[in-house]
Amino acid sequence: MNNKSLIKLSIFLATILVACMVRLIYISQSSTLSVHYANVRLAKLEDQVQRGNFYDTSGLALTQNIEDTRHYLYDGRYAHSVGYVQFGEYGLEKELSKHLLSPTYNLVEIAKSLFTGSQFTGRDVFLNIDDTLQQVCEQVLADSKGAIILIESDTGKIRCMYSSPSFNPNMQLDDWQNLLSDTANAPLVNRVTQGVYPPGSTFKIISSIALMNKMPDEFSQLEYNCTGEILVDNQYTISCYNNVSHGKVNLESAFKHSCNTYFVNLANYISYEELANTAEQLLFNQALPTSTLVATSIFNRSDEDVFSNALSYIGQGKTLVTPFHLAMLSSAIANDGILMQPYLTASIEGSRIKNLPVYYGELMTEEMAMTVANMMRETVKTGTGAALNSLDGDIGIKTGTAENETDKAHSWVTGFMKQDASSLAFTILLENQEGMAIEATKQILQAYLENNRNY
Repeated sequence: MNNKSLIKLSIFLATILVACMVRLIYISQSSTLSVHYANVRLAKLEDQVQRGNFYDTSGLALTQNIEDTRHYLYDGRYAHSVGYVQFGEYGLEKELSKHLLSPTYNLVEIAKSLFTGSQFTGRDVFLNIDDTLQQVCEQVLADSKGAIILIESDTGKIRCMYSSPSFNPNMQLDDWQNLLSDTANAPLVNRVTQGVYPPGSTFKIISSIALMNKMPDEFSQLEYNCTGEILVDNQYTISCYNNVSHGKVNLESAFKHSCNTYFVNLANYISYEELANTAEQLLFNQALPTSTLVATSIFNRSDEDVFSNALSYIGQGKTLVTPFHLAMLSSAIANDGILMQPYLTASIEGSRIKNLPVYYGELMTEEMAMTVANMMRETVKTGTGAALNSLDGDIGIKTGTAENETDKAHSWVTGFMKQDASSLAFTILLENQEGMAIEATKQILQAYLENNRNY
């Protein structure tokens, strides 16, 4: 090859190299700018880069790109967690858009894109969610309005998060408009994170810790004679469920039988302000320590009339909580009082981001956590959670019935299950289905146990 040919070849290769570098710089800069969701260059970037996909904890694909269309492979199963991009962005599709549209580069892909116009591929995202459990929760809530969340208590990994009714993010425009107008069912609302409900008797966890804060050495000795009802302010009657008389009860027996009169009577020992302080110690009235956007749980600090205040001791009145928050409290109880921050995303392909468990802090002392955990275990053995006593594993729960503006009460279960090296915290809510959350919990825990046996 003569010198002229070498010069021409060098110029040709240099031109290709410069073109590749320009292409790389353009895509890189566009990717950086895409962190601002409203930026007009995001649309241009999506023309250049095909979004990365989502995978569950086992590597099961949850999304797929076919030509220019984003497909959600399990319809509504991940609509509230993964989200969507068809009609704006929502969920992890929005939160992680920068990464999903940030390709991993090599010269072959750059050259191919330069000469063929083909798209780069963005980074894949791997979640902590287990599709086996997510599918079970989808089935359990198939005909119900409700929410389910499962969290590894010792790591904070979210293993399942499902809200019902859900919706199919592969929808057409007419379907989207129908969803927006469906205020009765509110399928676009993630009830796990954005639904706020009266906690009912699950709030007795907080009231119990308030008593331990006030009487650390004597709380177990505080007894009350339950006659099935208690008179408040000499004019209002608060009753136990079905007006059952529990007789002489202490904290443990009142907790496992969910005795309303015992906990209302605590107002004689714990001031309303002290109850509010404990609620805030346990993360009410503040943003929760998690990367997931969660509504704030509310404990009304205004000292109102005696009756309204009394209702607060049993989780009624103006107190509101998210299922996500209750699961975090159960997680801390199962983990000796220590809260690990809940998180959905395990890792992002080609990124330095490898999410690891993050310690938040101690919500309660180890002794308090052990005491509450044991009361939750007793609830399963001989209390309101006895329907779970046939299951394997170390299980503790608190049930709750929450009155609301309708004639039908909400049904709650929050708690934990430990087996071998695994520790799972959970919260199940069924709207307007009084007493039914315990059966839903049983189905979910049976599936969890079976799933663990298969690993």
